[in-house]
Amino acid sequence: MTPSEAATALFTRMPGPITPAQLEEYGIVAAEAHVPHIAREILSLNLYWALAAIDAHIPSKYKALINEDLFESIQAQWWPSGQLGTGTWVEYQPELSERREHYARLVDQEGLNPTGICAETAGRMEDLGLIEPGEREKLLVLLIDYAPAAEYGRLLENIG
Repeated sequence: MTPSEAATALFTRMPGPITPAQLEEYGIVAAEAHVPHIAREILSLNLYWALAAIDAHIPSKYKALINEDLFESIQAQWWPSGQLGTGTWVEYQPELSERREHYARLVDQEGLNPTGICAETAGRMEDLGLIEPGEREKLLVLLIDYAPAAEYGRLLENIG
């Protein structure tokens, strides 16, 4: 697989921005204005796992190419829809960096596994008021389904 094909495979595997209907399938009630924020949090979580898989499975000389192609696909295909909130892709980069650093700290220092990271993310969204109080467990199930950490690694393990 070429770096471009690897990036395409990752992008194809990533769930697109969450919709109100998908939230409802999990029994989650969220204000329409909050859905883009939830979608962005899910994107950040997915990018953390996808980029971690790239770091773990891809030779150094190809990592930047895959990251760049993956980011270009997200920016071109998902960002213009507005489903990921306001602001530009460039404006999102500091937020993504902060999330990635936070998740890395939780994994490295606290030993959290993917389910633990999803639980922490669900708690954060509840604390921010993006979901109704008490819906954290429902959101946790959604995050486990919509941020398939192990699948990114499996997808790339035979490439390196």
